[in-house]
Parts: sequence; C-alpha cells; structure tokens
Amino acid sequence: MPARPRWLGRAGLSLPVFLFLAVVTLGRAFPPAPFYTLYGVVKDQVGATLAVEGAVLVLLRDNLEIGRTPISREASADGNYELPIAIDQNRVGTRTYSHTAVAAQGVFSLVVEMNGAKFYPIEVSGTLRAGVGGERVRLDLNLGADTDGDGLPDAWEEWQLYQAGKLPGANGWNLSLITRDGDFDGDGMSNHAEYVAGTFAGDATERFELRIRDRSPAGIQFEFFAITGKVYSIEESTDLRTWTTVPFVTGAGGAAARTYRATAVAILPAYVAHPPSTSRFYRLSVR
Repeated sequence: MPARPRWLGRAGLSLPVFLFLAVVTLGRAFPPAPFYTLYGVVKDQVGATLAVEGAVLVLLRDNLEIGRTPISREASADGNYELPIAIDQNRVGTRTYSHTAVAAQGVFSLVVEMNGAKFYPIEVSGTLRAGVGGERVRLDLNLGADTDGDGLPDAWEEWQLYQAGKLPGANGWNLSLITRDGDFDGDGMSNHAEYVAGTFAGDATERFELRIRDRSPAGIQFEFFAITGKVYSIEESTDLRTWTTVPFVTGAGGAAARTYRATAVAILPAYVAHPPSTSRFYRLSVR
C-alpha cells in the first residue's frame, strides 16, 4: 500500500511551507540617545529678561543651524526658553543617525535671533559641550559685549558705574572697578549676585533680602524688594541643607503661588503659612 501523504495544518487543509531568504543592508547609524535639554533665562545687555516679540534661540553645530526654539516674553520659574537637543550614542563604526543631532559630549553653539539680527550670548564665547543624553541642564544666557571676560555685560557695568557717580575717563569706562566676585558697593552681595537680582551694584541701600515683619501661630509676614520682570520664590528648610519651595501670598486676598513675577519695582509683602510649634529657616530665590 502506498504511503499516505503527510499534510500540515488542521481541518484537512494543507499549508505549504515557504522559505524566504532576506538580504538586509545595515546602515550602521548611531542610535539616538535621550534628549539633552537646556533651559533658563535669556537676558539683555543690562540684565533684564529678554522680552522681544519673535526672538528665537538657534542651535548650531559646525556653524550650521540644526534646531531652534522660541524665547518667551513671559519668564517662568524655569526661565523663558527650553531647548531639547538630539543626541547620538557615538557607537564605534557607525554614522550619525540624523543631521540635526549632536554627538554625545559633542561641541555646539547658540545664537539669539531677533529683529533680523544675530546676537551671540556671553556664555558661548567658550566651548559648549553636550552631555550623553537624558540630562536637563540650566544655562542662563546673557547678551552684550564682555570685553573684560568676567561674565558681566559691559553695558551693565557702565550703568552701575554711572549710577555710583563714576564717569568715563580719557580711556573710557574703568570696568576693572566691577568684577564678578567683587562687591562694588560693600553691601555684602557680590556684583554678579546684584546683576542676577537686578539691584544696583553701586547702591548699598538696594539689597536682595527677605525680611521678617510679623509672625503669628498661623504664619509669617515677610517683605522683599522686587524688580520688574524678575521671578521670585520662597524656600524653607529645617536643617539648612534641604530646601523646599513653599507657596506664598503677595497681596491681600490674593491666591497663594510658588512663584511671583514682579510687574513693577516695589517693596512687596509676602505671607507664608507656618505650621505651629515648628522651627523653619527661609530664603528668597530670584531668576
């Protein structure tokens, strides 16, 4: 008797078996890493938060544009820009997976475009280098010339000298009087801290500080000197090591918030709810 045929499948249906040979060409490209994200505040040459309609921050690699992000006119606690940068993993023997990516720990640059012109921030005068991917890094950017290389714009230093009654001599402004870590007006704050806070480095009566005005079992009444456009927050700690941002109220009947963006130059009240029978330390932060 002849052998019965063997069938594959079920219910009496035969399923032919096919064998495919596929040829795959490997592009051997860098696989993408998580984004390396920059964020912060872009400031003009006198230290004010940049508020120009249509301003953008441009990402450059080898002097060619590979990305851009808008610069917001309204600053938040994190700043007025956020720039995610695509990162390659740099595997040996592979090529870049995208023409808009930066190699892990690769070099890049930044430029601000507004009103049809380009402005290079002080911070890009050196080498900017990306991470390996997944980092979120704060980088505040300041526009303007910095001929003495101290990180403070010349125009701001000249402004401070003028406010302090100093005038340019035969060789121009003596910018050496104001250095980054110096204290021009002797009020205990460095010139760079005054630049960040928006206070005058030549006027010791303008101080960035948080003063206690009143205290009750329910809370503490503070006050601080606010500068237009600056964003403030109050932090508390029990050990002077770990700090936590707390909500505060800046006006009667106002809602509590963790940040306050000043709309005018003024001495503002700030009320913070305080748990009874506990000791706390407080400090003021500004962006």
